[in-house]
Amino acid sequence: MRKLFFAPFIVAVVILLCLSCKSAPPAETPPPSRQTTERAAPQTPPSQASIDELDAAIARAEEARKRAMDFESSSYFPSEWDAAEGQYVRAGQTPRNSDASVREATATYNAAADAFDSLFELSLPLYAQAREDEIIALRNDLIAIGARDYFPEPFSTADKIALTARSQYKEEDYYTAKDSADQALMMYQTLSSAYNAWLARREIVAREFESYDPDNFERAGEILSDAMDAYNAGNYPLAQENADEALQRYNLVLSTGWAAYAETRRSLAEAERQAALDIKANVAVKDVFSEADATYKTATDSFDSKDYADAAQQFINAEALFIIASTSASEKRQIAAETIREANEKIEESDETARQADLIIEGGAE
Repeated sequence: MRKLFFAPFIVAVVILLCLSCKSAPPAETPPPSRQTTERAAPQTPPSQASIDELDAAIARAEEARKRAMDFESSSYFPSEWDAAEGQYVRAGQTPRNSDASVREATATYNAAADAFDSLFELSLPLYAQAREDEIIALRNDLIAIGARDYFPEPFSTADKIALTARSQYKEEDYYTAKDSADQALMMYQTLSSAYNAWLARREIVAREFESYDPDNFERAGEILSDAMDAYNAGNYPLAQENADEALQRYNLVLSTGWAAYAETRRSLAEAERQAALDIKANVAVKDVFSEADATYKTATDSFDSKDYADAAQQFINAEALFIIASTSASEKRQIAAETIREANEKIEESDETARQADLIIEGGAE
């Protein structure tokens, strides 16, 4: 009965609650924040004018970067180069999906271009001076060893190109000047290889080494002739390639010849060493023999290290010292033998004197 009594009351409460919910005003939705509104707002796409400016800035930065790189700015100013490179990389990583971001990338590319241009201007005189110093040093070396006297006309041609490069730098025609300087350096290098090849050939002939490697000797001569033909025709890369190959082949002939010659000198030194030992020179003239043996060891070390020219000379020196040791030992032996002979003669004379004295004494006694 109690449950039934409270039932109408509960129903009434529920109805009142429902009516109050329906009559209550709806809760207000908070307005979106300013950040959310800005994020949701569509970005303005880059205009064609902005894109064109960006393309121009990229082209300028790439050109300035290449120019600074070609004149070795990174070597002369490494820290400044790294800073400019950083700007260049950041510009490439900047988004380009809006007019504002494109303008930002354009500004960064232009800043990088300015930095590369500054580096180029600072590096240019250093680069030009370094190349000029390199050319002059090589030219002076060639003059000192007589190359200009042997190649007067080719040498004069290289001089003219070097002077042309200097004039082009003064006229601010930098890339043309760079090419001319590179060409002049290559010409002098070709003459250096050609002249050194000729010197090697002259040594081979003087020492009669050509028989040790006739194929390389003949081929080197042909290639050296081709090198000078290419030089006179203005094909300097081919001329340098051929001159370098000719020098390499002549050096192979020299190396083979020196190795064979050193082997011959070693055999002769060994023979003299044994001869010295046979007459006990190591005992009779110990100091001279020790010096000869030390020289022989030095020669052997050079031979094992394939320094055949030095080995040959050291074997010659050792051979001479062993001969001196043998001669000295022989002389000492002869002196000793003569001393012994004279001593024996004196002994014999003394014996004869004594015998004669005995005879006289015996005769007197009778």
